[in-house]
Order: sequence, then structure tokens, then C-alpha cells
Amino acid sequence: MKKMMFALVAMFVMTMSANAQSNDSNGKLSFDRMSSCLELRVNQIEPVKTAMAQFSSSMEAFYQLKDASKRAEAWQKIQARHKKTMKKILSSRQYDKYVQLFDLTVTNTADRMMDEATAAK
Repeated sequence: MKKMMFALVAMFVMTMSANAQSNDSNGKLSFDRMSSCLELRVNQIEPVKTAMAQFSSSMEAFYQLKDASKRAEAWQKIQARHKKTMKKILSSRQYDKYVQLFDLTVTNTADRMMDEATAAK
């Protein structure tokens, strides 16, 4: 169950970051919504895009891990490193809002995916 939860969370977060970096209209719309919600300044847009790309790369490496204990530790490190990077880029108000959105989105997506997996059984 723990493996499944980490896999589901990782899948969502990777999708979220990939959408933010995507050049298609949906990805641009997702990033634009995040930018608007956080009220990013012009000088913050590129650093946030870079941070999201780094996060996405970290998540790709995360998917390669097979050992559940390593996955749990890796997820914590990836999340902490990403939040630390975002904290350097964003103001304290923006960062607080970002963390709240990030954590809530991960939790809601994991819950939804767990419900779907349970329903499929």
C-alpha cells in the first residue's frame, strides 16, 4: 500500500511539473494559472520554470527506483529540495501559498488515485 501511495503521488507530481513545462496550450495554461495564483513577478518566471524542470527530472529518476525504502527516502529528499529551491525564488507570502497548494494537490490526487485503484478491484 505504501509503495502504491508513493507511486501515485510521484505520478501526479511528475504530471503536474511536466504540464507546467509543456509548450502545448494546456501546459501553458497550467503554468499561467500557477503564475497568476502566486502573482509571480517577471523576474521570477524563468527561475520557477527552471525549478519545475529540475523537479521533473528528479521525479524521472525517482521512477527508476525499485526499493520501497529508497523510494520513500528519495521522495522526501526530492520534495524538500524542491521546496527549498522555491523558497529561494518566491517571497514568503508566495512560498506559503505554493506549499499549501503543492501539499493539498499531492494529497488530493493521491486520495483520488487510491479511490480509483480500490474501485477497480
